[in-house]
Amino acid sequence: MSNDAQGLVFYHHRDRAVSPEAFLRFIEQVEHEFEPPLSAQHHLPDYVDKLLRLAEVNYVLYGDDVVAAIACYANDLEHHQAYATFISVLPNYRGSGIARPLLTRGIESCRAAGMHNLRARTWHRGKILAFYEEMGFVVERVETNEWGVESLQLNMVLNDPSDHAR
Repeated sequence: MSNDAQGLVFYHHRDRAVSPEAFLRFIEQVEHEFEPPLSAQHHLPDYVDKLLRLAEVNYVLYGDDVVAAIACYANDLEHHQAYATFISVLPNYRGSGIARPLLTRGIESCRAAGMHNLRARTWHRGKILAFYEEMGFVVERVETNEWGVESLQLNMVLNDPSDHAR
């Protein structure tokens, strides 16, 4: 495929449910890009089930294939903290211009759910960190996670809690 976004369609999983099998195929193609790989952290079929049941999942299809996705937990109604647990684009689709609208859809899903902040984590400093910062995230802290990997904790303010008090 060329690096253009023609033929790509964005969806929210509550509007058009992606099949668990299609989402699992996508996860299996990108899971080794995470540090540590997702399969070292989760049993992948269970992880897919959990994401599709509990997270706000936005994804991009090319035909019937998932080529990009973001999953955010936006269900902390006590603290109003959302967490972007997963975002990835298949290598052949990187540079096509889909990451920015995909992340924007994830942000809007969290904002619509009444979340005040969206947190994320990355292990990369270069282009990916610059992308997050361009989108409005700030690095809150750097820490070493339970797998011994340096992790940058990011935050984006979505809704000012004082706006809801008025």
